[in-house]
Amino acid sequence: MARSIEQIRKDFPYSEKCSELYGTIRKAINQRSFSSTQMSNNEVSILNKRIEELEQFYNKIKCNDVSIAEKSEKVIGIYDKYKDIDEIRIESESIQQRNKRIYIGIGVMLAGIGILLIINKKNK
Repeated sequence: MARSIEQIRKDFPYSEKCSELYGTIRKAINQRSFSSTQMSNNEVSILNKRIEELEQFYNKIKCNDVSIAEKSEKVIGIYDKYKDIDEIRIESESIQQRNKRIYIGIGVMLAGIGILLIINKKNK
């Protein structure tokens, strides 16, 4: 039995929250994709009209702008989190590399002094 427009509207309602509205649109599109062979042509056309209504409402309440702002905030949050982690990691690696260079430099200097002392003792 085909669903009426009222049933489809009940199954796929409007929402003032952009994320919920986006989810409803995706759900309706998925319903159309997976069940189109089982639905009558009338029900498919009604579902297509409902998807268009939901998309128009989505654009009317400017969910794209809200969605972009939310994504930007998430990206900034992730950036700040990993920026601090990377800064700590890089600083600790830099300190380790600096210490290695100091120890190698001291070793080379002591080896050079030792070689000079040995050469001076042989020359005397």
